[in-house]
Amino acid sequence: MSANQDTDTAVETVPVALSESYDTWAANALGSSTGNPAPDAHRRRRKAGVAMLALAAILGIAWRWWVYTHTWAVTDNAYLAGHILTISPRIAGTVSEVLVDDNQDVAAGAVLARLDAADLNVQRDKAKAEIAQAEAQLARARAQVVRDEAGAGKAEADFDRADRLFHKSSGVISQADFDAARTTLESARGALDASRADALAAGAQVQVAAAQLADVSLQLDYTDIVAPASGRVGRKNIEPGNRVLPGQALMALVTPEIWVIANFKETQLARLHPGQTVKLTVDGLPGEEFTGRVETFAPASGAQFALLPPDNATGNFTKVVQRVPVKIVFTENTPGTFAGRMVPGMSVIAKVRLRD
Repeated sequence: MSANQDTDTAVETVPVALSESYDTWAANALGSSTGNPAPDAHRRRRKAGVAMLALAAILGIAWRWWVYTHTWAVTDNAYLAGHILTISPRIAGTVSEVLVDDNQDVAAGAVLARLDAADLNVQRDKAKAEIAQAEAQLARARAQVVRDEAGAGKAEADFDRADRLFHKSSGVISQADFDAARTTLESARGALDASRADALAAGAQVQVAAAQLADVSLQLDYTDIVAPASGRVGRKNIEPGNRVLPGQALMALVTPEIWVIANFKETQLARLHPGQTVKLTVDGLPGEEFTGRVETFAPASGAQFALLPPDNATGNFTKVVQRVPVKIVFTENTPGTFAGRMVPGMSVIAKVRLRD
C-alpha cells in the first residue's frame, strides 16, 4: 500500500470516531430524558451533608478551644532554673592540686582544689615567734610593775614618816629632807605609772601578734577551696599551676534543687494566683508530664530586669505585651527521679489549671 492510501484511510477514520462519540453522548442524554434519575440531586444532598459535618466539626473544635483557653493558661516561654554557685578563691595563690572533674557530684564541704601554702606556713611560724616575743616582753613589763609598786610603797611610807617628823615633832627633820621624801614619792609613783603603761602596751602587742597568727591560720584554711553545698561541678577552668586571685571564677556548682520560671503574658496574670496546679512537660523528656504549683510572682516584668530597660517616654513608642516571670515549684520528687537529666536552662511548657 502506498503512502497516499495510508493518508486517506487516516482521514476517513476521524469522522467515524467523532460520529461514535456523538452517538454515545446522545444515548446518555436520551436515557436521562426518558426517566433515569439525574445525579445532581444526590450530589447536592451529599455536599449539604459534608457541609453540615464540617460545620459541626468547626463548632466542636471552637467549643473545645473555648473551654481549653478558659481552663488552662499555657506558655512555652518557660525553663528550668536552679542554684548555680560560682566557686572562687578568697585569697591569692598558686593552684597546687585540683581534686574534681567536670560533671562530678560532690558533697558539701568536699575539697575541690588546693592552693600552695608554703608562703603562709612561713608567715604562721613568724607570727608564732612574734607572739612568744610579745609574751616575754609582757612578762618583763609585769615584773617591772611589781618592782615599781614595791618602790612606790616604800617611798610612800618614807614620806609619811617624814611628814610626821616635820609637822608634828617640831622640826626634827629639815625642810630639805621633807622635800626630798616628797620628791622620791612622786618619782616612784611616776615610775609605777610608766611600768603599768609598758605592761599594757606589751599586753596589746601580744593581742596583735595573736590576731596576726589567727589571720594567717585563717588564710591557710582558705588554701582549701571547698564546696559550699552538694551539687555537680561544671564549667571548670582551673588547672594546677594557675595563678588565681580573690573572687576569680574557678568553676560552677549546680545544686540538685530545681524549679520552673514561666514567663506569662501580662494579660494572663489576672487569672493566676499562688497555689494553682501546673502541668509541666520538659522538651528534653518527651512523654513525661510533671505536676507543680504556682509559688510566687516576680516584682517586675522581665523587661525591667534587663541590662538596658526600655524607655517608653519616646516618640516612637510601640505597645508590646509584657511578660512577668512566675516561679513554679515541683510537687513531687522530680529531681530525684530524673537526677542528672533535668538541669537548669532546659525548655519547659507550663499549663496552669485555672478551674476544674
